[in-house]
Amino acid sequence: MKHRLTKIIQAVACLLALLVANGVHALEISDANSAAGKTRTVIVFGDSITAGSMLPPAERTNAWPQVVERESHGQFKMINEGKGGRPTASVTEFAAMLQRHPQCDLLVIALGMNDSRDITGECVPNAVANIRQMIEKGRQAYGAKLRVLLGGPTNINKERLGPTKNIGNEREAKLRELGEAFAKLAKELDCDFISLFGVVPKTSLRTDGVHPDAAGNAAIASVMLKKLQP
Repeated sequence: MKHRLTKIIQAVACLLALLVANGVHALEISDANSAAGKTRTVIVFGDSITAGSMLPPAERTNAWPQVVERESHGQFKMINEGKGGRPTASVTEFAAMLQRHPQCDLLVIALGMNDSRDITGECVPNAVANIRQMIEKGRQAYGAKLRVLLGGPTNINKERLGPTKNIGNEREAKLRELGEAFAKLAKELDCDFISLFGVVPKTSLRTDGVHPDAAGNAAIASVMLKKLQP
């Protein structure tokens, strides 16, 4: 009788342990689902490609950050802080931008295209130093654990370039260098990195060889959305 009672007690203990474990697991799933359902604020600090400023006025909503927001179905609220002609040497502008936005769950920095006009040896080191400052300032503003995504500059269509057509090969090489340097910086500072070089189809760069059309923006949005998602 005593032996049978011991077995019953052991069985009840095992059942209670199983229920507790299942309860904790269910709570974890609930928390995860709750977190997944939250709309996250993403600030994108970039140049005219981010701003979509070269798209026809009727197509400005096709700038890639807006496309990402639409395609995320409420997962992301994209704050487009793109500006035409912006180089990485816009650290002061970046700091002022931080003051305008009290909340940021994820910071995207997408620069480098304008820097590529400088084909000297100073281009890449200067750009890396500037981006480093932006990351530091972003984490000072939003917390040390702020997730940062660095986007390498997009590709160009050398045949369609305007004033810099005579240095098309050098500019293309500099874009590749910038992307590689940004990737190393991202690894050093525990950031994410995505290469955008080669993402835009050549046919989407027929206007001036630099700024993608709506289809090119959609191509950028597609890879960016996959990278932004957990």
